[in-house]
Formats: sequence, structure tokens, C-alpha cells
Amino acid sequence: MDLREQRLAENELIFREVNERVRAIATAHGADEHVYEFYCECSNAECTFQVKATLAEYEAVRANPARFLIAPAHALPEIEIVVERGDEWWVVEKQGEAAQLAEEVDPRD
Repeated sequence: MDLREQRLAENELIFREVNERVRAIATAHGADEHVYEFYCECSNAECTFQVKATLAEYEAVRANPARFLIAPAHALPEIEIVVERGDEWWVVEKQGEAAQLAEEVDPRD
């Protein structure tokens, strides 16, 4: 992975860390069906989009450490593929070294 791709992947990992805190708060309230606002986990460090998802939907994405929840059309084809498209959010999956990095630093390990 070149330096640019690594930086982009690391940006996404930062947003994932923030969303893990959102998840922790949501879990404490125990409302799986409630819709929460998660931060777009795209590679743009300046992105401020939020996506609405239930805790169960977020957990389904996080079941695979190479997958990230993003705002529609925020995918970056150089390091990921879109594996799910919804009205409110998309799910992307990292490929190659970006996927390996995501798995290595997954806070749930």
C-alpha cells in the first residue's frame, strides 16, 4: 500500500473509533431499534456527514473488520468496494493491504 492509500485507510479508522464510542453509548441505553447518527467512515478526513442506522445495522457492518459504514457515494474505489447500498448509507469493504490494516487495528480484537 502506498503512503496515500495508507493515509486514506487511517482516516477511515479514526471515524470508526468515534463510531465505536457512539455504539458504546447506544448499548448502554439498550435500544437496538432506535436510530442513531453514526459518522461517515469514509476516507475524507474533513467529512462531517452522519448516517442514520440502528445499532443492529451498525453491528452487522462491524461483524467484518474490513467493512465500513459510509454516506452514499463516499466510496473510494482505490481501496474498497461497495458491498451494500441503502438509501441512508452504504457499506464498503477494504481490499488488499487496506483490509489487512483495518483488521490489525480493529478495536474489537
